Parts: sequence; C-alpha cells; structure tokens
Amino acid sequence: MPMFTGLNTMVRGIYVNQTALNTTGHNIVNADTKGYSRQAVNIIATQAEDRSSVYGNVMVGTGADVQSVTRSRDVFADVQYRNETATMSYYETLETNYDKLEVIFNDSDEQGLQSKILAFYQSLVDLSTESSNAPTRVNVIEQGKNLSDAILTTTTQLQEQIDYNYYYLGKNIDKVNELLGNITKLNKLVVSYEANGASANDLRDQRDLLVDELTTYMPINVVEDEFGNYQLTSGGTSLVIGTDRLHLEFSRGIQSKYFGENYGVTDYSISIKESDVAFLPTNGILKANLDAVEDCKTFLNSLVDISAFFLTTFNDQHKQGYDMSAGDKTTTLKEVTYSVSKNGQINVTGLQENANVLVPNTANFFGEDGVTYVYGYDKKLDAKTVTAVRLDGTFETYTGADIINAFKINEKFNGTEGYIYVAAATAYDDQHDYSSVSKDSGTSVIDSDTYYSRIVDWNERTGDGTNAVFLSELFNMPYETILTAGRSNAFMSNRYAENYPEINALGGESINSAYIASVTQLSLDTETVDTRIAQQQSVMTQVENWRSAANGVDWNEELTNMLKYQKGFVACSRCLNAMDECLDKLVNSTGAVGR
Repeated sequence: MPMFTGLNTMVRGIYVNQTALNTTGHNIVNADTKGYSRQAVNIIATQAEDRSSVYGNVMVGTGADVQSVTRSRDVFADVQYRNETATMSYYETLETNYDKLEVIFNDSDEQGLQSKILAFYQSLVDLSTESSNAPTRVNVIEQGKNLSDAILTTTTQLQEQIDYNYYYLGKNIDKVNELLGNITKLNKLVVSYEANGASANDLRDQRDLLVDELTTYMPINVVEDEFGNYQLTSGGTSLVIGTDRLHLEFSRGIQSKYFGENYGVTDYSISIKESDVAFLPTNGILKANLDAVEDCKTFLNSLVDISAFFLTTFNDQHKQGYDMSAGDKTTTLKEVTYSVSKNGQINVTGLQENANVLVPNTANFFGEDGVTYVYGYDKKLDAKTVTAVRLDGTFETYTGADIINAFKINEKFNGTEGYIYVAAATAYDDQHDYSSVSKDSGTSVIDSDTYYSRIVDWNERTGDGTNAVFLSELFNMPYETILTAGRSNAFMSNRYAENYPEINALGGESINSAYIASVTQLSLDTETVDTRIAQQQSVMTQVENWRSAANGVDWNEELTNMLKYQKGFVACSRCLNAMDECLDKLVNSTGAVGR
C-alpha cells in the first residue's frame, strides 16, 4: 500500500467537506433570492485499492469525492405552478378591466347613466300632466340632451378603455419577446457550461425564473432536450427551440368597421412575425387583454341598442302625436320600402307614399329631421343596423358607434321655440272601434284585420299629454305588457303589434330593463372574476407550498448541514495531522537507533 494513501484520503475528505460547506453557504446566502433552488452536494466513495493480506486480497477504501452539485427541483410542481400562474394572471388582468368598467357605469350618484335615463323618463311623466307648460316641455328637451350626451360620453370612455387594453397588449407582446430572447441566450450558456458534464445550476435557475414569468402571459409547455436546451411551445406553436426562437408581432391597426360592426376604435391582433400566422393565446395576460376588449365591446353594444331604440321606436312613437305648432298637421304616410336578404341585411329602396293613410306631421325627437330610421340586423356582419332614409329616397346604414353618434336631439328643438314641437298630445282615437270605416277613406290607420284607429283632426286633439304617457311607457313596460294592457299605445297597437320584437333594437324589452340587465351582467361578471381569483389564490398557495418544499431553502436544515460538514472538515484535518505525525516519525526516526 502506498505510503501516502492515507494522506490522500484525508485530503479528499477535506475537499469534500469544504465543497459541502461552500454549497451550504451558497444556499444560506440565496435563501431569499427569487427563483433560487436549493443545491445539494452528492458525495460518493472513491474506488478502493486491492491489497494482499494473510487471508487473501482485501479492498481498502481511498476516501470520498464529490460526484455532482445538483438542484432540488420537482418537475411536476413546476408544471402545476406554471399552469396555475397563467390562470391567475388571466383573472387578475380581467379584474382590472372590470374595475374600470364599474367606474364608467357608476350609478351610485346623480352623474351615472341610469340617473339620466330616469330623469328623461320623469320629464315625460311631468309632460303627461302639464303638457301646456312651456318649462315642462323645455325640461323634456334638456333631459333628452343630457341622456344623449351621457351615452356619448360613456361610449367615449369605453372606446378609451379598449385603446388602453390594446396599448398594454402591445407592451406585453414586447415583454414576451424580450423573455424569449433571454431564454435562448441562457440555453446557449447552459449548454456551453455543461459540455464537460457539470450542471450549471444557477443559470438553470435564471432560465426557469424567466419561464415562470413568461407563463404569466401565456400557457407554456417546457421540454428539455439531451443537450440541456429548453424547447418552449404555446398553443401548439414552438416559440423556442435551443437558440432559435420566434417573434410575436403586434399587428398594424385596422379600423373596427372593416371587421363588420363599427365600434369607432382601431383593432389589433397577435401574429407570428416569421410566418405572419395569427397567434391566439389560450390563457394568461395576453388572452385577458383580448377578452377585455371584447367585454368592452359587449357593453358598448348595449349602448348601441338603447341608442337604436330611441332613433327608431321612440321616434316612431313621438311621431304618432301632435305638437303645438300650427299649419298642416296631417300628411300622407310615406313608408320605407325595403327587402330583407338571406343574411338578414335590410336593403332599403326608398320611400313609398300610401295615399290611403294619414299620419301626424310630427318631427323626430332624436336624429335628423325628415328622416325615417329603420332598425335591422345584418347576419353577414353579425351587426345590428339602423338605416336612415331621407325624403329624397337616399339612405345610409349605421352600425355600432355610428348609431350612437346619430343619437342626438333633433336640431329643430334647439331654437327658442323648439319646445312647441314636442308631441305630447295623442293624434289617435283609441277608445272606439272604427272597424266599419272603409280602408279607402283615407282617415284610418290599420291596426289589425278587424280594428281601426281613427286619426283625429288637429283641432280635435286631446291636449292631455296622452302621447307623453305612451312615450314614458317605453321606459318601463315591455312589449308584452303594453299589448296585454289594451290598446293604450298607438305605436305598439296600431302599426307594429305583430312584428314589433323583430323591428325593435331591444327585442321587446323596455329601456330600463335593457339597461339594468346590462349593468347587472357587469356586476355578475365582476363578482365571478373576484370569486375565481379568491379560489385561484387558494390553489396557488397550495402549489407554491408544494414547490417550495422541493426547491426552497430550509434554514434549520442548512444550519444542521453546516455543523455536520464543519465537524467532518475538522475531523479530516485532525486525522491528516495524526497521519502526518506517524509519517514524520517513520521517515525521520527510522534507522536512528544507536546513533
């Protein structure tokens, strides 16, 4: 047996314990470092030496050595953590959007949209009892202006919120590209450092930390190849393969009207720059940004529906009554002629005179004067439409925000005597059955096959504000209630009783119920997201504890290891000293007897 084998054994022991102490110190120092994984020294016995003895050969140990320094990491915990992180980030981003929507639709004070609707409704109720009072009529006009201004303001805020979501979508895409680039750089470093068989633990921690951050933006599937490279995929798209990566691209803006319905905003999408293929995230912040835009458009659509209702149904009802102006109070009915295509689109051909039917010569309350507004639905565009038909037969079709922009008080009401054009008095006698009147008399409006409602002469008008009552009914009474209550509403019962829900922007609902349904849905969506976040937080706590148990630094464990390896270091040092003394005695004292 070589003379210095024992010394080498103790030297190895010193090196092993020194390495273990250094690793323990590294763990303690990085206990609070984000993304750090606890490292452990794997110690193995070195190859024994074969020695001869009286009873045959024996294997004599030569000490220990460090086989590797590895990270404590649970792959399954990592996968679970990343999946749950994407979900958590998705709901947190949606929560921010809903919080802002609740501010926009804040009805807790007199500045909210609901208060404007109620104020306009109350002005019509007051008009029904004080129809000859000029201030009451002026108040109706002012409250109508306030309502249209409030809807336009709310629309602008929703459009700004959409722009806000798109802005942060662009910023988030830039961040994703930055993370993908850094991961490819770390792939290269890990492979180069591990080419000699070592494990680049700290570099791997940094790479995993970047992957964790990336999963907040989208779901990520991680696969490690035989060289140590990470391959990242999301939604079936390979984003990183070794040192090669793809780039996400924030598309050029396209006005929403080119996608069908015009929301008055510029829309964007995500695509792969290298292939110009659309990229659709299935979870995380990026998907939340896109879904938040759609949520904003959904609530903007509710404002579109209300605006379309006022331009069509409310205007039609207003024109059923008489105002206070003198002159020719009846006119030959000019009906809009149109056809409906297979996809539901209304193709307006113009106005057609019906000489057998007379109607009051009353102006639109909202929109342009001398225009007939027709509600429709275009299945091809999947959009609700309002077509404005003018007296010369020309027409223009609006969708989305264009409908809201058209929802303004008629300029005819803005003059000093504009209040006289408010049609408070009813022009129809609904109290008697005029079914015996000839259809060709020119004095009947067809209600059904058996019932006629006579239009009264302007001098015979009631002046009691009955038409104001009919207008106010549109705020609180749905289509079914108005019909079952009797022929109280001239517009409902005399002209559109059979197909009213189809030509009505609110589908037969009242104004208040439609708006309340919209804000109630917002409240329910917000509550749902808050509940999901609370549930997800519990899941995240469990997953983080599971993950921390695998890769977290335990102070008690590290201090125990420190004492253990310190004792080992000291013991090896003392054993080395003892062997050194034996060798010193052997080398310096052998053969010295008798000198």
